[in-house]
Formats: sequence, C-alpha cells, structure tokens
Amino acid sequence: MRFELSIDEIRASADVVEESGSFGEKHVQGVATLREAVSGDLSFLSLAKYNPDLEQSKASVVLVPADCQLIPQENQLFLKVKHPNLALARACESIARSLWPRKSAGTHPSSIVADSAEIDDSAHIGPFCVIGEGVKIGPNTQVNAGTIVDEAVVVGADCWISSNVSLMRDTKIGDRVRIHAGVVLGADGFGYEFNGQGHEKIPHLGWVEVGSDVEIGANSSIDRGRLGATSVGQGTKIDNHVQVGHNVIIGKHCILCAQVGIAGSTIIEDFVVFGGRAGASGHLTIGQGSKLAGCSAAFSDLPPQSVSGGTPAIPLNAYQRITVVQRKLPELFKRVQRLESQLGQLSS
Repeated sequence: MRFELSIDEIRASADVVEESGSFGEKHVQGVATLREAVSGDLSFLSLAKYNPDLEQSKASVVLVPADCQLIPQENQLFLKVKHPNLALARACESIARSLWPRKSAGTHPSSIVADSAEIDDSAHIGPFCVIGEGVKIGPNTQVNAGTIVDEAVVVGADCWISSNVSLMRDTKIGDRVRIHAGVVLGADGFGYEFNGQGHEKIPHLGWVEVGSDVEIGANSSIDRGRLGATSVGQGTKIDNHVQVGHNVIIGKHCILCAQVGIAGSTIIEDFVVFGGRAGASGHLTIGQGSKLAGCSAAFSDLPPQSVSGGTPAIPLNAYQRITVVQRKLPELFKRVQRLESQLGQLSS
C-alpha cells in the first residue's frame, strides 16, 4: 500500500537527535523492513544484528539509533533517534489515521438500539449491531459491525470496538479502550460445585471492569466475577487468545502475551509481564513488576520484581541451569551406567 508522508512530519514525531546523509525528496511513499524496502520507503533499524541489512537496504529514509556508526548510501537519509521502534510507531500512527479515517457519527439503520440506550451524538454504531437496555456509549466511540452490547453496559469516550465483539451485561469500559474482533467480556466464569451426583453450576452475579487506555486482542475472553468485579487496570495490554478467569484483578500497565491463561481470583499487580502461553493457577498474587517466561506456569505466589520460568515456575536463572542439565541427561545416564559397570568389575 502506497501513500505520502512528509519527512518533516517524520522529524516532528520522531524526536530526531541528529541527521546524516540526504534524500532529495520531501516525502516518502511507503514503509517497509530494511530487506524489503525500495527507493522512496521509510524503514528503521532496531537492533545491531540487522546492520548488514541496513548496509544493503534500498530504503530512502531510515530511523536509526542515536549511537549508530554506519554511513548512509547515496541519496539515503539517516534520522538518529533514541528509540527507533517507537519513532516508527509514531510515524505510522499518522499514516494509519489517513488510511483508516474515523467513521462518521450516527447509527446504521440495520442496527437494533433499545429505547433506553444513551449513545452520544458523536459516536458511530456500525451495521447489524445490537445495543441493549440501559447502555451508555460515550463521545467519539466507534462500535463496528455485528457487535453485541448487552444490558447496562457502559462504554467511555474515544473507544474503538471492532466487529463481532460481545460486551455482556453490566460490563464497564473506560476511555480510549481498543477491543479487537471476537472479544467476549463478561461471560460466566467457569464455576461448578460437585453435589455428589454431578457438577452444579455456580451463578456468576458480578461484572467486568476495564480501565482506560487498555487494549484487548482478538478472540480473548474475560469472565465476569462470581461476586464483584473481574478488573483490568489502566494501560494494560492483552494479546490475542488470552483467557482471564472470574474475579481476577489485573493491575496497571501489565502485558499479557498470546494464549496466556489466568485462573480465577488471582491478583496480578502493576507492571507484570506474562510471556506467550504462560499461566497462573487460581488464588495467587503475582507481585508488582514481576515477569513470567513464555510457556511457564505459576502455582504459587511470585514475589515483586522477580523473573521466573518453568512449570512450576522458579527463578529464571535456576530454570535455565536445569534446562541445560536436562539436555545432558542421556549422556550423564550413560556415564553412570559405565561407572556402575566398572565398580561392579572392581568389586568382583
């Protein structure tokens, strides 16, 4: 996809420290990786291991780290910045606004809106949506095609809700929240009690609360509380296919990568990071600023600022040492067998 973005706009958004080289045009017409870029494209260098790609790249404008020592090719401009990845993201933000402009205010005639719903005049409701009784939708919020907003749901201002999202009864969403396709907020938690003959369902009477500036990836689910709220704190980012159980409390500015699973009543404090496919069993406390490596599982509390890995999770450096030893086990086993044989011969 081609477009125009002025170099002055890139400079303004990227907080440029220094420039080297030159590019004869005032605009770039595309964004690409160093390997795929053609003349007229904007690209970036995030890690030194990609220096060889930069030396061969045809990109015309490249965002590079402030300490980059490479020399631009002919008709190539290096913009030195503190954080190339972040600088590119900010440049792409203005591109995204031009490619996907905000949809016009109003409700599509194919949507069904309850009489008691309160929708701000500046909000957009796309085709085939269902807006239930007592719903409140704030200014400049966009609700896209096929989304269900159930009874008594409250959605704040400047939110973007993708297609085929289900916001179940009593869900509360802050401002500037982004919810991607297929997300379900407020389904019943997975709660049953064995009564001697079978599993009897436990009613879930709570709700889901999502703080401002949260993003929730495609096909993720956050279950309503059994009693009270399941909550997600301000600024937290949740990837695709994440499952959050009932009455989980997630703090501010956490990161949950793809396929993470959090069992019920777990407390995740602020600034926690879960790698892909990591998980936590129920009724735990995951301490502030802690990190859990991908494919790991916590079965006990994790202390603040800890870095853990493995199943069950242990300090990461210990887990890494154990992993190294595990790879050597077949050879170690053979050595033990040889030693046992030699000892047997000696004793006989």
